[in-house]
Amino acid sequence: MKNLLFLGAVALLLFSLSAALSLWLNQTRNPAEPDKAEKQPGDGKVISKAPPSGSEGAKEPTKETKEPTKDKAGSTPIVSPSLGPTEANLLDDKARLERKALQITMVLADVQAQRETTDELLKQVTAALKTQPKTQGPDATEQKLQKEREESLKIERQNLIKLAAIYDAMTPEGAAPNIKSMAESGAGKLEQVAQIMMLMKERNAARLMEALNDPALVAQLMDKMRLLRAQNTAIAPAPAPASSAPAFGTAAGTPSNVRPAGGP
Repeated sequence: MKNLLFLGAVALLLFSLSAALSLWLNQTRNPAEPDKAEKQPGDGKVISKAPPSGSEGAKEPTKETKEPTKDKAGSTPIVSPSLGPTEANLLDDKARLERKALQITMVLADVQAQRETTDELLKQVTAALKTQPKTQGPDATEQKLQKEREESLKIERQNLIKLAAIYDAMTPEGAAPNIKSMAESGAGKLEQVAQIMMLMKERNAARLMEALNDPALVAQLMDKMRLLRAQNTAIAPAPAPASSAPAFGTAAGTPSNVRPAGGP
């Protein structure tokens, strides 16, 4: 009988030790259990600290909370802490480019408006010039141009007088090749040769025409000289000699009727 009681006591002790060991092992495996649920002292109900699955606190973060926000004024965007440094830099560059594009658009709009205003003013000025009556007499610009033209003609006449004096001093045979080359070098040169011949002495001019030995060229020079006299150009003809010799270019004073000095 004593042996049975002793065996029962030993079995009860072993059962108690086993139960205590199992309870200790469960507590070490789940250390967060006391934080998630605790008993109320009054009614003994278990209250969970974690928010319920259907409440607003358990909602997942939306896309709007993940992405940075940007104000309407175009300031630097507010970067979400969840974004990395590379994504934040990309967003900053994008915002900077958008501000730059806005500035360029505004400048282009100002330029276009200024161009339209300038075009309108130009149209008004053109219309005013068309409707404005013409002034009496030449304006200052026209007077300046006319004065410069007269000065140029004066210098040209002085140069032609010098050439005429040079050809007067030369023999007809020596001057003929130069005169012929000048007359055949261009259309305007023929008129210059005619002016030189008009400024030369009549006798020397007649001998020079004979020395040309070119009837066609002589005829052209004679026609040009008559045309210049008829037009009453700025280059005045050479004064007539004191003798009663016929004027150069008339029927009585053609080069074929001219005789060398001292002849019959």
